[in-house]
Amino acid sequence: MHRSMKLGIFAMFAVAALVVSAAAAPAPMISMGVVVEANNATLNASPVANLATISNGDTLSTGNAGALRARVGSSQIYLFPNSNVSLSQTLSGFSADLSGGSVLLSSNVGEAFEVLSDGAVVRSAPNQKNVAQISWVSPSELLLTSRLGNLEVTMGDETRTVNQGASYRMMIAPASQPAGAAAMHASGAGSGTFVLVAVGIVAAGTGVALWRAFESTNSTN
Repeated sequence: MHRSMKLGIFAMFAVAALVVSAAAAPAPMISMGVVVEANNATLNASPVANLATISNGDTLSTGNAGALRARVGSSQIYLFPNSNVSLSQTLSGFSADLSGGSVLLSSNVGEAFEVLSDGAVVRSAPNQKNVAQISWVSPSELLLTSRLGNLEVTMGDETRTVNQGASYRMMIAPASQPAGAAAMHASGAGSGTFVLVAVGIVAAGTGVALWRAFESTNSTN
């Protein structure tokens, strides 16, 4: 076989190998946010530092006395100690799947956040600035506080609004519990899948300082 023919065949195989390799290579992860501050915190179970990139589907966690603040677009999320969320990008902002602890979130006009927890979905309004704090209490209870803007709480076919300046315990009826039974054990608004029990604004220490910082940041955007 002529040398030139051998070189041609070799080149063909090399090109084919490159094509197959490129097709098999995983798609690059697209950044959806960045860690602004981190202390005793992890990203996908590994220690995380300031300016770390957050990708779609990443999990953020904090330990005892830990804290983490991240930015997604012009929105922000803050994790209090012993908290755990998985983040996903949405068309209008981001979604946080909360499985423990507490988070403080902010969104600007034109962006929105949603928190998934205990089968409920808590959404901010996309046409206004929002600052909210969501806490996981148990598999049947959440604590919802709207510090700026309104929140929309949905579970099953039921949707209710948490107005700005209000704080509620969200009592979730077990699947085996008859519809409306939860309302018999608490004085609040709602029926069927959940009940909202007013508890007043939760305004203490770090929460207030962060709320003001978030509100100040949003007002400059």
